[in-house]
Amino acid sequence: ACPDTLAGKRDRALILIGFGTGARRSELAALAANDITEEPEGIIVRIRHSKTGRREAAIPPGTHPATDPVRTWAAWREAAGVSGTSPAFLRVDRHGNLRGPMSPQAVGQAITRAGERADVHARLTGHSVRAGMATEARRAGHDMLTIANQGGWKPNSAELYRYTRIIDRWSDNALTGIGL
Repeated sequence: ACPDTLAGKRDRALILIGFGTGARRSELAALAANDITEEPEGIIVRIRHSKTGRREAAIPPGTHPATDPVRTWAAWREAAGVSGTSPAFLRVDRHGNLRGPMSPQAVGQAITRAGERADVHARLTGHSVRAGMATEARRAGHDMLTIANQGGWKPNSAELYRYTRIIDRWSDNALTGIGL
């Protein structure tokens, strides 16, 4: 759903880093290139501007090249030449020219457009990467404290529980495995 263009590379990195950190669209828009540090184990994303304060999220490499946040960040960084204190994610005009930093609204629009191109039946928004990370982490069996730390929620956050969607009412059922 993200073509092999400058904007497509940006959208892929934006979505995967947003998913990996459980970021709000404003947090993604505020990232500088040097807020994303490459390490042998993956990337560390420092979120300096957030509703809930500063935090760091570690993102390991992905299993599939097309959905690997580490690879997609490196591809975007190299293609766009972002570095240092420049914005991590820049606007790309219809001619493929780089412009200034993305606004939070532009981040949300990029996510929505990628969802439309992928023919996702639900309308994706800026919050979709945040809710998606929480939901998929829960499906993978991660505890709520681990999910809260990755996404910057307080451990007892009611909002975190709203974000974790019921995946399947049969496999994700309170009565499964209790011996009825």
